Amino acid sequence: MDQNQTKLGVREYVAMGILMVGAKATEDTPAILFQEAQNASWMIPLLSAAMFLIPFYLLLKTVSLYQGKDLFFVIRKLLGKYMGMAVCLLIFLISSFAISFDSRTYTNIIRSYYFPTTPVVVIYAMLMAICGYGAKKGLQHIGSVSYLVVFYSVLSLYIALLLSTQDGSIRAMFPILGSGPVNILKGSVHGLTLFADFFLFTTIIPFVKSGKDFRKGTWIAFVYIAIELSAIILVYICMFETSLDTIHFPFHTLIRYISLGSYLPNVEIIFFVIWLLSAFIRFTVFLYINAMMFGFVFKIKDFEYLIPSLATLYLLIGTIPESTLVVEQFKMVISGAGGLVFTVFSVMLWLVAMLRGEFKHAKNKNHM
Repeated sequence: MDQNQTKLGVREYVAMGILMVGAKATEDTPAILFQEAQNASWMIPLLSAAMFLIPFYLLLKTVSLYQGKDLFFVIRKLLGKYMGMAVCLLIFLISSFAISFDSRTYTNIIRSYYFPTTPVVVIYAMLMAICGYGAKKGLQHIGSVSYLVVFYSVLSLYIALLLSTQDGSIRAMFPILGSGPVNILKGSVHGLTLFADFFLFTTIIPFVKSGKDFRKGTWIAFVYIAIELSAIILVYICMFETSLDTIHFPFHTLIRYISLGSYLPNVEIIFFVIWLLSAFIRFTVFLYINAMMFGFVFKIKDFEYLIPSLATLYLLIGTIPESTLVVEQFKMVISGAGGLVFTVFSVMLWLVAMLRGEFKHAKNKNHM
């Protein structure tokens, strides 16, 4: 069988990116951004994307020097054995804590809105067990499922937003600068974490059919998600106005307002099922990527066998905070640090490659 047939194409990769990064609009991220810039928080995804654009472009230029190689190979090649391993380990730790508190956030959503009498540990264990099982199937299977699910996920999201606009007011977006330009700028720096997942996507380059497909799919997903996140947050602002500051999970609050007449008063269960499928895909991919990172750092070739152990470890870490507020605080610290660290690493790798003459060598090699 042709090896390329088992790899991700542009469609599967873009579908994964949209489901994973776009899911941030359906959790507590919009409420966190609203605390930063108030009714101007819809600008943050666009400004953060603009800030992350150049460092990420430099990272893709650097990685493209080594055809078919992933981020960790590039880090070790440029920074050396020991420094490279230290950087890879730091990336793994940040990603591990991020997935722990992100998955706990999703568990809190499920329990708060849909299964209030079920213990957190039970819901959490089921979530991680399903994601662990899916991760062991491999990235190619996950990509195929993502491509099947993404249309229904995006369509249901847009239907929910469209149905909710009848109760919203466009006047809520004024004054246009919200709490001021300084707070918007601060929020945009913190909002770099919105696109930190794209930094981690460079670890799956060998699983995509070609470098060209990877770059094309990355930019399609990047632009789409920046616009989508901004539009969704704007809808939340028009819907909830200043009360968005006190609503932890605006998407799940919003869909409770939706009804399709007296015969279908509780349609939120339809949106919940599709949202849950997207959540499974999100954490399935992250489990696979983190297991791959762990295998690289500690030189374990068959890293797939590590997935159940890592899922259990993340479950234990995620259960440490007792309240939703504490989880949110932990998540803000880890994700904020991750966004800045990944941005700095992107520029740092490009600078090292430039100083070592890697771009010049690649250019000379292409002319031969």
